[in-house]
Amino acid sequence: MNFTDSQYEREMKKKPQPGEPAATGAPDDSRCDGCPYWRGIQCVSCYRDLLRQLHGGR
Repeated sequence: MNFTDSQYEREMKKKPQPGEPAATGAPDDSRCDGCPYWRGIQCVSCYRDLLRQLHGGR
């Protein structure tokens, strides 16, 4: 049953479909590729480099 003459009413009645999941990793060929600290943007100071310096290069 339609309540209006809107051409979009049929679309509004449809249940939403799950979309594609968002990308979870850093872009390929960037310095952040594979970094466990990736949160969507590059760090100002690379945490991996800072931890390597802190632990003597291990």
